[in-house]
Amino acid sequence: MPIEPNYFQQYQHADIDELADVIGELLQNPITVEDADHKLIAYSSHGESTDEARWSTIMGRRVPEKVLTRLWKDGVFQELLTQDDPVHIPAKDEIGLGKRVAIAIRRGSDVLGYIWAQEVNRPITREDDEILRQAARVAVSRLIQRQGKRKAEEQRRKEFLWELLLGNHSSEAVIRQKADSLQMQLPTSYLICIIEAAGARLDQYLYPLLMRDKLLWVVDGSQIILLIGLSDTKKDKSDVLIRKVEQFLSDSLGKLEAHVTEGCQVIAGYGRDYKSYTDIVKSYREALHALKIKKLFPQENEGIHGYHELGIYRYLLQLKQWEEEQGYQNERLEKLRQYDRENQTTLLTTLETFLDAAGKVNKTAERLHIHINTLSYRLRRIEEIMRVDLDNMNQRAALYLELKIAKLDGEQ
Repeated sequence: MPIEPNYFQQYQHADIDELADVIGELLQNPITVEDADHKLIAYSSHGESTDEARWSTIMGRRVPEKVLTRLWKDGVFQELLTQDDPVHIPAKDEIGLGKRVAIAIRRGSDVLGYIWAQEVNRPITREDDEILRQAARVAVSRLIQRQGKRKAEEQRRKEFLWELLLGNHSSEAVIRQKADSLQMQLPTSYLICIIEAAGARLDQYLYPLLMRDKLLWVVDGSQIILLIGLSDTKKDKSDVLIRKVEQFLSDSLGKLEAHVTEGCQVIAGYGRDYKSYTDIVKSYREALHALKIKKLFPQENEGIHGYHELGIYRYLLQLKQWEEEQGYQNERLEKLRQYDRENQTTLLTTLETFLDAAGKVNKTAERLHIHINTLSYRLRRIEEIMRVDLDNMNQRAALYLELKIAKLDGEQ
């Protein structure tokens, strides 16, 4: 039904429960109002027309996890977080969710909560969207006070997490005591994961997943730093924790790519898992190291996120520093570079491709798009120029490391 501009002005002093009833009467459908954590704030009368999802929300005072997860996977939250207009949502009977229309209650770019209208008594048309737009604007003042208290508590937890990441606490007992005072339940085993993306509000876009997995996080510029853990201590759960992290990254990275600045990448890295929180700084540094290596060698480490998966790339920065301190230069590689320059050949590329392929000639020839006989000739020339034996594993490994270290000069 059409309404006049500023229709809700007459309800500017109404409480949130009364506002929910007014919206419900106008739309002739049940209404729920939630905060940004998807905790129930208010709901209208509903008669006998409430579906399973709404009943569960009212009884549990929060939207069920399975509903949040499904709405995230279907892109509903991405729409709510990035637009001012209501979002019309088809029924999802397998999770007990009937047809809905929802709108975010926002103050500037901050989402304070949501209004949900269950479409059951009559269809909610595009003409009705103006009712929800006006209602969302008038609901802002009701949620600001509620958000203020929540933000203060959240800020204290984030400050504590920063203290841990920076190694400000050396006593496990003190850490646990402070966590208890902040009503924070620290996982018994954990690791630090970092996602970096320019031009995206990471905490906003990832919010449903952060709430789904009950994660602790802080934002540092273009990075969101996550503490991901498990609370089961019955046996070693390192592999379970890694699967949880990889699943989180699988759910989030692809969706984030749609929101980053054009030409920028979404990258992620995580450290090893620990049990003592005095070790959290180690996992944080390892996650940062993994990110740095992925930036320097994106192709070589494509699909790799864990510090423990970096292989030889984990050592390259330290080896480069050591070589610079020693003033070391591989003269044999320099001979090959000089030969390429003087003869306009690509033997250095051939060597690196051969080593990347673990010495498999068929794979190397395929990657270089040359005949295997051509490759054999090039490898013999490389051995002659450098005076190396490419069948010698020690020499081959040393050359491989030197080639990767040399690339750091061009990438850093």
